[in-house]
Amino acid sequence: MCVFDEFNVQRVINCSGKMTYLGSSILSDKVRKAMDEAGTSYVQMEELMDRAGEVIADYCRSEAACVCAGASAGIIISVAAAITGGDERLVEEVPNVSVKRKKIIIACAHQIDFGAPIRQMIALGGGEMVSVGTVNRCYPWHYEKAIDADTAAILYVKSHHAVQTDQVALADVITLAHKHQLPLILDAAAEEDINKYIEMGCDLVIYSGAKALEGPTSGLIAGRKTLIQACRKQSKGVARAMKVGKENIFGLLAAIKQYGSHSSAIQQQIVDAIVEELKSVKGLTVSVAKDHAGREIYRAKLEVDETVCGMNALMLDQQLRNGSPIIYTRNHNANLGILLLDPRPMQLSDTAIVCQRIKEILAVGL
Repeated sequence: MCVFDEFNVQRVINCSGKMTYLGSSILSDKVRKAMDEAGTSYVQMEELMDRAGEVIADYCRSEAACVCAGASAGIIISVAAAITGGDERLVEEVPNVSVKRKKIIIACAHQIDFGAPIRQMIALGGGEMVSVGTVNRCYPWHYEKAIDADTAAILYVKSHHAVQTDQVALADVITLAHKHQLPLILDAAAEEDINKYIEMGCDLVIYSGAKALEGPTSGLIAGRKTLIQACRKQSKGVARAMKVGKENIFGLLAAIKQYGSHSSAIQQQIVDAIVEELKSVKGLTVSVAKDHAGREIYRAKLEVDETVCGMNALMLDQQLRNGSPIIYTRNHNANLGILLLDPRPMQLSDTAIVCQRIKEILAVGL
């Protein structure tokens, strides 16, 4: 009996993406082996954290790096580091830090909810959020006029959740931050390029270890040595509640060492198979769509014509979730009649099951 059956937990066919609420990633044999070996012995955690930081910094091409419990923890820790500078007294005060210099500037369009509101992560790190621009437009002067003597950092978000329309480009915000001698913290949780943003000049870059890297629940922060040292100091404060076990650290290291070795051919095969299988279904317009946030990710796009199908995209998505097996699509634009099927978390064997289930549901709708 497997653990899913033992504890009566249903498995899911994930066509949505590397979503935390679905367990983020499936671990490779190498990652599982590293975690299993880590669980069989003891280690000096400070030594492991030091070595992990060195390995990660080497792969990210940054001055330094550290492990954290996840990207959301990384935001909290980075904000706390920018405010406290690693001062032991201030570290113990987070989130109620007794300094004025704790304003964190963030564009209105970047105030996302990724399962929790980003403003809460800023507050937990001791920051006072300063919102600039509007949801659909932000200019450089919005940032400029918000900066004052009490500003500790600028936080920028690279995410499909963030509004992409008429925002100030990351490169320009980096230049602006450095002009005012402020650190630029980048939330790049699900981004796939682990070198690009350090090379652009970001001071701290935060990644999820469980999304593009396909590691266990974990995260990493890469960037300037002095700021990473301040991040590490938070383990004596707020980050104590976000500590990472030895198993997950070794799992993350195994994941980052094998990162980039995966072929995209299988993903393309899955997308092509879905398009071919569903293109003749009445009421569905099926095509290939590139990730709207600019990442090199391609998905099968289903446009549902309610007048022909007898149901809209929201209804189709709900029936897929309620069926057996449970199927999750990428439904961010379901209200517009669009569902996406993401090949990254899918197995080849999932393709026929998903397509057959969609056909069955739509046949009943007709």
